[in-house]
Formats: sequence, structure tokens, C-alpha cells
Amino acid sequence: MIMSTSQNIRRWVIISLLTGVLLGGAGMLLHTYLGGEVAIFDARTQKNVTVVLTDTGFVPQNIRILKGATVTFSTTRESEFWPASNPHPSHFLLTGFDPKAPIPSGDTWSYTFRDAGVWGYHDHVRSYFVGIVYVE
Repeated sequence: MIMSTSQNIRRWVIISLLTGVLLGGAGMLLHTYLGGEVAIFDARTQKNVTVVLTDTGFVPQNIRILKGATVTFSTTRESEFWPASNPHPSHFLLTGFDPKAPIPSGDTWSYTFRDAGVWGYHDHVRSYFVGIVYVE
């Protein structure tokens, strides 16, 4: 079967996004493919960082921290949330980064990142809300 250039591009984007979701970098792959840049909140001077799930996603979505920093997740939404490491739904890349149950609106959940790496995460309840934690 012969594929057109646009079909090849669509196939490459889909494969890249699927691979990126598993490895935690779907947002970065998509932005890189489209020629943009990924906005990364530099929090390397902070020992405690807050990430808030809003109606439009995590804020900040992508953060850079040092090993040993704690990230506290909360939400402004009126429904429960469940921040967890990729991939969805197993969360096996960073198994401790999973509260194992939904967090009620108004509550928080924290995780201390002890390993350097690039850790993709998502809201297990609404897995289209995603982000990346870069740990140095």
C-alpha cells in the first residue's frame, strides 16, 4: 500500500504521541513536532512546589525541580482528582507517584521526587490532563 505524505505525517504524529504518553512526553513531542516550545516552570530553588488542576489542566503543567523537592497537587475543580505517573492507567514508571485513590476536591496530595528523570503524569480521573516533572 502506498501512502501519501500527509498520511505518513499523520501516522508519525500518532505513533509519536502514543510513544510519548508511555514515556511521559506527549506534550513535548507534539510541541516539538509543531515547531513550538514547551513552557517549563523553573522551580529548582524551591523545596515545595504547588501544582493546581484547573478546568483547563494542570498549572503549571511542566515543572523543573531538584531531587528531594516535594510537589503538592490540589484542584480548583469541584470534582475529585487523581494525579499519577504515566502511563495511564497502570502508573508503573514511578509507582510511588500514585495516591492509589481519588483525592476529594479541597484536599491535597504530595509526592517527594527522589529520583532524577523526566516524569510524565496525568489526572487518572481525566487522563487528558497531563504534565511533566523534570527532576535534576
